[in-house]
Amino acid sequence: MQELQAPSFSILFSSSNGRHSRSFTIQQRTFYLILALFMVLVSVLVYGIYNTLNNPIQKRKLVQVESAYSAQQHALNDIESSLDDLSQNLNDILEMEAEIRLILGDTKVPYLPKRSKKKRQKKIRQQQASLQSTFSELMGAKATQVSRLGDTISYLKDVAQLKQKSVAILLDKTRDFKHRFASTPSIKPLYGRVLSKYGWRYHPLYRRRKFHKGIDITSWTGAPIQATADGLVEFAGWSSSFGYVVVLDHNYGYRTIYAHCSQLLCKKGEMVKKGQIIAQVGSTGLSTGPHLHYEVKKWRKSLRPNAYMDLDMFTAITKIW
Repeated sequence: MQELQAPSFSILFSSSNGRHSRSFTIQQRTFYLILALFMVLVSVLVYGIYNTLNNPIQKRKLVQVESAYSAQQHALNDIESSLDDLSQNLNDILEMEAEIRLILGDTKVPYLPKRSKKKRQKKIRQQQASLQSTFSELMGAKATQVSRLGDTISYLKDVAQLKQKSVAILLDKTRDFKHRFASTPSIKPLYGRVLSKYGWRYHPLYRRRKFHKGIDITSWTGAPIQATADGLVEFAGWSSSFGYVVVLDHNYGYRTIYAHCSQLLCKKGEMVKKGQIIAQVGSTGLSTGPHLHYEVKKWRKSLRPNAYMDLDMFTAITKIW
């Protein structure tokens, strides 16, 4: 029985003059296997060449992406920090503004209620949550989200600047009030009992009805007398009726007079502070006993001294100024 031969290919090699020739026979299966191996080798070679040529480009792109990511991460961290600071500053400014307005007694601008404070804090928390969400989705974030975040920061900066100007104005106003209050008689010049009040009275020495321009406070000889406001010593010396007397010139038209002293502890031209000891109680001049005659004048007009004792700035704002 004749054996079947496997399919094969014959390859003939011949010289150019045709004198020599050689043939090879390859089975079809072997040929396809060699062809497949050849294709694999070519593919591997092409892939290797492509990889070799493209690898530096990929590395550069990767470095650029990593650098961009790092830069965006730092930028977002800075934005997050700036937004948090701006939010806190805005909250502080609003609180300061409300507090200053309340201190100054500005009833035209209502004090911010607690509900408004809670709303502001809720808005800040929402902004921070939105920022955290943007940070976690940095690589996939859209340009509109980044733009919205920048707009938020820009808005906060504008509001903060406006509020800073407003608070600066209020602070200047507060400083003016503080300076004015320092120059306003507001404390008792002496610890003691009021012996004679302001107004018409029967004079103990002249024996007739006479207007009393100040008050008389009785105390012991040598008791300390204090300046009732910041001011300049306009006069410190002897007067025929007042005996040893101190006259203080304050700002805003105020003057105070301290008469019948036993000893003066300040000199003309000296600047004194509210509460500073300027003299001691005596009975000099036209006096019936140790006491202090105390007067308050504004633009040379006598005022009732009782209204200028035990004052605070809030009372002065509403009742004196």
